[in-house]
Amino acid sequence: MRANLKEKHMVDPIRLGLMVPQTKLASMYGTEIALAAEIARDEINARGGILGRPLELVIEDDGSMPDTAVPAARRLVEEARCNAIVGTVLSSSRLAVASRVTEERRIPYLNFTSYEGSISGRYFFHFAALPNQLISKMLPYMVDKYGPRFYFAGSNDEWSRGLIDAAKAVLRERDAECAGEEYLPTGAHAADINRLLERVARSGANVFMPCFPGSDQADVLERFSDRGLKKRMAVAAGHFDEVIASRMSGRARSGIYACSTYFMTIDNARNRAFLDRLSHMPGFWPNGYGILTAFGTGAYVCVHAFASAVELAGSPDSESVVDALEQVSVCGPQGKVVMDPASHHASASTWLGRCDASGAFEIVESFGHNPPLIPDRYRSAGGLRDNGRHVPAPVPTEKDPFALSRPHAAQKILSLADMAIIAATADGTITEANPSACLAFGYAEDELVGMSMHLLLPPHARQRHAQLVQAFIDSGDFERRMSTRNEVMGYRKDGSQFPLEVSIAKFRNGRSWLLVATMRDVTESRKVEAELLRRTTHDPVTGLANRHLFRERLMRALHRSRRDGKAVALLFLDLDGFKLINETHGHEVGDGLLRAITSRLIGQLRGGDSVGRLESDEFVILCEHVEQPENVAVLAERLIDVLRAPFEFDGRPLFVTASIGIAVGTGSTHSADDMLRFAGTATHAVKERGRDGWEFFSQSLHEQARQRLFIANGLRLAINRDELSTRFQPIVAADSGRIVGAELLLRWRPPEGEVSPALFIPIAEMTGSIVPIGAWVFREACRAEAAWRMRWGDQAPYVSLNLSTRQLSDGSLADLFAEILRDTGADPSRITLEITETSLMADVESNLQVLSRLAGFGLRVAVDDFGTGYSSLAQLTRMPVEVMKIDRMFVECMETDGESRLITRAIINLGKSLGLKLVAEGVDSQAQWRELCSMGCDFIQGYLFHRPMPEKDFIALLDEDLSSREGVENACMRCQV
Repeated sequence: MRANLKEKHMVDPIRLGLMVPQTKLASMYGTEIALAAEIARDEINARGGILGRPLELVIEDDGSMPDTAVPAARRLVEEARCNAIVGTVLSSSRLAVASRVTEERRIPYLNFTSYEGSISGRYFFHFAALPNQLISKMLPYMVDKYGPRFYFAGSNDEWSRGLIDAAKAVLRERDAECAGEEYLPTGAHAADINRLLERVARSGANVFMPCFPGSDQADVLERFSDRGLKKRMAVAAGHFDEVIASRMSGRARSGIYACSTYFMTIDNARNRAFLDRLSHMPGFWPNGYGILTAFGTGAYVCVHAFASAVELAGSPDSESVVDALEQVSVCGPQGKVVMDPASHHASASTWLGRCDASGAFEIVESFGHNPPLIPDRYRSAGGLRDNGRHVPAPVPTEKDPFALSRPHAAQKILSLADMAIIAATADGTITEANPSACLAFGYAEDELVGMSMHLLLPPHARQRHAQLVQAFIDSGDFERRMSTRNEVMGYRKDGSQFPLEVSIAKFRNGRSWLLVATMRDVTESRKVEAELLRRTTHDPVTGLANRHLFRERLMRALHRSRRDGKAVALLFLDLDGFKLINETHGHEVGDGLLRAITSRLIGQLRGGDSVGRLESDEFVILCEHVEQPENVAVLAERLIDVLRAPFEFDGRPLFVTASIGIAVGTGSTHSADDMLRFAGTATHAVKERGRDGWEFFSQSLHEQARQRLFIANGLRLAINRDELSTRFQPIVAADSGRIVGAELLLRWRPPEGEVSPALFIPIAEMTGSIVPIGAWVFREACRAEAAWRMRWGDQAPYVSLNLSTRQLSDGSLADLFAEILRDTGADPSRITLEITETSLMADVESNLQVLSRLAGFGLRVAVDDFGTGYSSLAQLTRMPVEVMKIDRMFVECMETDGESRLITRAIINLGKSLGLKLVAEGVDSQAQWRELCSMGCDFIQGYLFHRPMPEKDFIALLDEDLSSREGVENACMRCQV
């Protein structure tokens, strides 16, 4: 009977399209996907087909990329007349097929590969895993086993970004840390990968998580192993399976962790039976492919799911099949897969595997059957279902100055622009695109026209963008320029992403709106910004964390130690003999020696240990989860031994040794500054004892700690004892040298003698004494401003003073400052509050509220020490900042260091572009002054012009300065007469 039915309907099969990567990046999976799908087809046909009709599998090569996958999908639908499509491996192709083929044609689209969760169309069904079923299970295991610091790297596509975004969310929940995050283009060059791994090596990460597709993943992991990094950190791959492992050496693949819905080593009856059947298929075994992954089993499940849905619907009609697919449950080699009708994503079982040298996976953990959870990144995005939603446009009026005549309206606008632009209707449908736009997004003009403009953004941003565009249409605005809009990410045809600045305008086109978006690719400027950021957080010679970044890492480690109770160790390493080598052989040899020392130090560290460089010959090493101090002593001994061996340069040996001080503590008992001071004190003791050794900080070295306590206690009484005083350092105009302002500097002289601000201010900040002291300083600044204005009128200089992080966090600060302004009668517009860049970014939202209120009083805000922190420009532009102060570190090195000169120029250009005034600190030479003037710096502060001085001396100085100005002006008037 079945044979008769098969013969009767041989010419009328039910067709299912299968998109297989037979070429390019993902082609390594093509064979197994096709074979597994064919097994499913044969099983279905062996039991009588679907509704008595045979199932025909039509296979197309998707070419691994969107530009080939979309035409392949269209051929399956339009030429082969397939009732549904199964595919694809790569996320960029999957998104393109869903948005440009299956949703438009209303064809069921069944996906068999784990992905980021970005698609929510009616016709899309996902039968593999989401990040919550994979990453959210694997990362807690890795944190607990290996440590809290992760370095992420991936391809520049939605899959990698979505996966890493989900992983970072898990880290935040676990109080763990992202040590780095980078994205490379698909098919990255060896040089790019090597630079990435160089930064990974210096990151102090416990775990490296690469998220690259196919052969790129194998290449990155092979090079990771070649560098010896597997000895120092674990690998938890975003995707890794038997296929990728087969393309790597046994040494490289051994020990790599991965989470998946399937491994060949899963031990169940269905998997054993499936592998047995697969082994008898031509092309698989013994001389063929021989490997099955989650992609193959996923394709097998999709074919059976489609067949079950058609049987359940009683028809291959698309709408009926879609309704039935929501109820489907299928058993495959990986176990049971159950579709969730609400999300169109399946519940599935997942396992954590660890690859061995043979390429097989040991099952480390079984996470059971888990329901799907769309990541937050996409949950509010609305996906593809809402992208085409039409919102009626307002009816235009004849008086509208932006009205355009209907004929060729878009062409008129396009002809005015020399940038990438698109024109679109009110519902977002693109009607025109110029060549620059086509080039930027990788589409031909006829492909762009007719698309939704929202598809030119990543999936997670589309619905929000549609809402913003509609709000713009509904508003009374006719344009929003780049300077007033946040940066957006563009989404190319190949799935890669790039930063864009976009302006948008609306024009009347008859009785409807015409939208015109003008776009600028800012990839290169963002690279420059990223490099500037890296330079402000990393030592330029060794690539290690500098003082600022290392201190932040230490603070985070101490914070974690408060929770887990495990100690943190800090090793302070001072090189013995380095300065002599540097002076004798020159900086080039000295820098080469520092890089060689860095390599030796890194080679001795555990996974998660972090190393930084503080000064020319000072290194620091951070170790977390220290259970026995003796283990730190063993590390110190190893470091000393490895540095004793000679370094060869130009055939001559160079010798250095190290003095190492060790401090051990937790966040409950020690601050970051405590740890640095205690370890430094121990290092000094080693040097006094004869160098080339190590020592723990102990009670015998506690004098500095006692001094700190003395200072903390003394500061509490300093105001009442009238021990505080002020100094004023003039700030001059860069072009004329005339005094325009003065920075108020705090001094403290207890009975025992004056204490350096560098010593007492950090202690005041830590103990909270800075709050009442800061109020005293602000009152002094206001008093001085009022007195100076009464003496000199409009020629009075402004007063600048520092505001600390602790003060910003004081809820009563704004009210207190308002009261002082009223009491003193000071003009707030002549008072500038300086906040360091690091403090400003410590708590952006809270600081924004406080500073906005202070700025509302008329007070001016300056970013102090700019270039030493790592602020986000997007966040910085939200702050009411008017002045940017360039840190003295860059100014001092301008004459000898090209990088410092480059950074200084970049900071000045950035400040100018943001409309800020620039002040350079620490100007001590004529050459520095001339260079800063040529760069466009506005104001100068430094010993070249004036040192800090008591107020009476400052008043005398300014009287003299104003008299000389008046004399010059009178002389000029006499000359004119």
